[in-house]
Amino acid sequence: MGFSAHAPVPFENKWSIAPSDLEKYFFEIEQLKKEFIKEITILLALEIDYIPGITAEFSSYKNSNLDYIIGSIHFVKNKVNNGLWFIDGPIEGYIKGIEEIFNNDIQLAVGNYYQQISEMAKIQKPDIIGHIDKVKMNNKGRFFSEEEKWYEKLIDKTLRDIKDCGCIIEINTRGIYRKKCNSLFPSLSIIEKIHFLDIPIIVSSDAHQPEELINEFDATYRTLKEIGIRKTKIFENKRWISKEIE
Repeated sequence: MGFSAHAPVPFENKWSIAPSDLEKYFFEIEQLKKEFIKEITILLALEIDYIPGITAEFSSYKNSNLDYIIGSIHFVKNKVNNGLWFIDGPIEGYIKGIEEIFNNDIQLAVGNYYQQISEMAKIQKPDIIGHIDKVKMNNKGRFFSEEEKWYEKLIDKTLRDIKDCGCIIEINTRGIYRKKCNSLFPSLSIIEKIHFLDIPIIVSSDAHQPEELINEFDATYRTLKEIGIRKTKIFENKRWISKEIE
C-alpha cells in the first residue's frame, strides 16, 4: 500500500501538505513501515504537481527516502498570460478558466494541458503519470469530444513522449466510484493506445479514505484483460517489477 499525499505547492489550498508538515509526513510513514513490516508492505510516495516556473523540481525530493513519485497536472499554465486553469474541483472554476485564461479557446486550453504533461515527463521524470486525461472530468461533453481528431493527435503525441521517458501510466478508478466521470482515467480508447505502445501501467484507486482503497479494482482488471493487457507494475524490493493480472 502506497501513501502518496499531495506535495506542497507555493500557494494556499486545502488539499496539499503544508511545507512545515512534510518532514512529519515522511516520519509517520517510515514509522508505519516498521510497525506493520510483518503484515503489509507500506510505501512512501508523493503526488507532485508540475506547474512550469512555479512548483519545485521533483529532484528536490529525491533525498526524502521516497519509494516513488506520481507526477500530476491539476493547474494548467497559460505561458502567455501566466494564468492558471484549475481543472479539478467545482465545474464553475473549470468553465471560468477556459473563458478568462484561454479566451474560450478549448483547443488551446487542452493543448496546454497535454503539453504540460509531456514537459513533466521529459523534465521531471516521475515514476508514474497520474490521471493522464483528467482534463475531461469537468468537460462533460460541453467543450470538446474525445473523438475529435485534434484531441486524438494530442493523446498520440503525449503517449509517445511518455513512452520515450519510460514513465508508468496510472489507470485511475476514482472518477468512476466518486461518480465524477463515467470512465476510467484514462478512457478505454487511450488504454488501447497504451497497450499498443507497450507502455507500462499501474492500477490505483487514488483513495482519499480507507474504504476507497480497492474500489473498482475487479472491474478494471477485467477491462484490462479484455483489451489484452496481462501485466501491471508493482514496486517491490526497491524496484519496479511486472506482475501478472490474476
